[in-house]
This record gives sequence, structure tokens and C-alpha cells, in this order.
Amino acid sequence: MKNPGKAAAFSRMKTGLFASAKPWNKSLTEFVQALDPVKSIVNLPKHAKLLEEGQLPEGIFVLLHGSVKLFVGLKGGKTLILRVVQSGEVLGLSAAMSGRPAEYTAETLSPTQFLYVPRKDFMALLDRHPEIWISVVEVLSHQLREAFSMIHYSSGSQPAIEKLGDLLEQWAAESGETTERGIELKLPLTQEEIGQMIGVSRETVSRLLAEFEQRGILQLEGSRVCIVKGRSLSELSSPKERKGEPGKFGGDPSAEHTGTPPRSAPDKVDPHHQETIH
Repeated sequence: MKNPGKAAAFSRMKTGLFASAKPWNKSLTEFVQALDPVKSIVNLPKHAKLLEEGQLPEGIFVLLHGSVKLFVGLKGGKTLILRVVQSGEVLGLSAAMSGRPAEYTAETLSPTQFLYVPRKDFMALLDRHPEIWISVVEVLSHQLREAFSMIHYSSGSQPAIEKLGDLLEQWAAESGETTERGIELKLPLTQEEIGQMIGVSRETVSRLLAEFEQRGILQLEGSRVCIVKGRSLSELSSPKERKGEPGKFGGDPSAEHTGTPPRSAPDKVDPHHQETIH
């Protein structure tokens, strides 16, 4: 798992990727720096699995570049997607610390680069340098807050149009690129996966995206989305919009309405090949 370019990669990470005056980023930087003696760089292809729900993790991962989806299995073979995480996320820490199986599956959505530390090396590092525990507790505390946010989001009663709007705005803030047209981004999930995340069907996701486009808020180009300059996704999720027009989403806050739907947005292609780390 060694990589000859790891010194340069970690130098960039310390000075750029995680460097920030924000308290959380400061704690994360300190945590990453504490891993210096035992770290290595791992490059993984799309659809590789770092963690599998119910299985003991081999170590911890810190995402440097790329994106990863976190999901759990439900009864009946269904899947609940919890989050899509970007650079700076620490994966497998709580399971590695407790020695218990992973709580979720983590699968790469693109070619991805990680900092990797085997569990046995990490635990030995903590024994030799107990001062690192402070950084570990801060990382776990942050992840606990994120978990509560996920529960609130997944179990919330807000309409699907609001959930989709919030999700797209979150992705735009995390990985969007500002251009002359607006904020452009590539959807990290297929429409079916987005539906799994917000609790609706793929058809509903397609109708909602098409509605955003018809209102001039979004421009859709395959799996790429542009939030038009000067517009906001919150425009369609406001109470005024939901209550205003017959036949629009105001008549049914869940967006699972009847009648003639708007033009469906094209779904993105998602290959099914998967790889698992052993």
C-alpha cells in the first residue's frame, strides 16, 4: 500500500486540504498529523468497498480525494443511503476503536485516494502516545453529531422536494464549481440512489428534477447539474410555492402526485461491478 508520492501528498494535506481556522478542521488536522508514523496512501477504483456492514474493519481511512457513499441494508433487500462523503472524512474509526463490526458499508463512487492505517498499528500508536486520544475523542464527537443530523434528515417529515433541494444544495456547497452560468456539479448518485436517500421512487426524483428545470432553477445535462446563477433550490421548497399552484407540488407535499408529470430527467449510468478490499 506504500506510494512514493506520499510525502508530497501529506504535505499538501497539512497545508491545504484540512488547513482551516474552523475548530473541526483544526481537530482533524491534528488527528491526521498524529498518524504520521503509521500512515500510508491507498488509491482505489470506483465501486471498491472500504468497509462492509457487519464485518470487522481492517483499519481506518481518511478520504483525501474522491467521494464515498455510506449505506446500510434494510429488510426485504432494500438499501438506505446515509450520506455521500467528500475529502476530510474519517471512516471506520468507531468500529476500529471498539473492535466491533462496521455499522455501515462504505463504497467509492469514483477513483479515490485515502490515508490508510491498519487497526493494529493504530491501536499500538495510541498505547505509545496517549496524548493522541484527545484528537480521537474530538473526531468521534464530530461523527456523533453528524450521525444525529443523519437521523434527523432521514426521519424528517418535510416534503420530498425540500429533501431533494437540501441535498443538491449540500452537494453544491461541497463540490460545486462556480461558473458564468451558476454552480455546476456532477451528481454523485444515480436517481434511484437519490431516491433511496430521501425515501421516494426513482420516478419521483426524475419528476422533481424536471420541475426544477422547468422553473428555470436547474439546467440538466445527463448526470451534470447547474444551479442557475441568481436562483436557489429553496424557491420550490418554500411554503408559498407549495400552496400556490394547482397541479404543482403544492397539492401534495410528498411530490408523489397524480396527473401529467413533467418531462422526466435522464438518469445517469451506474455500472454494477464492485471490488472489495481484502
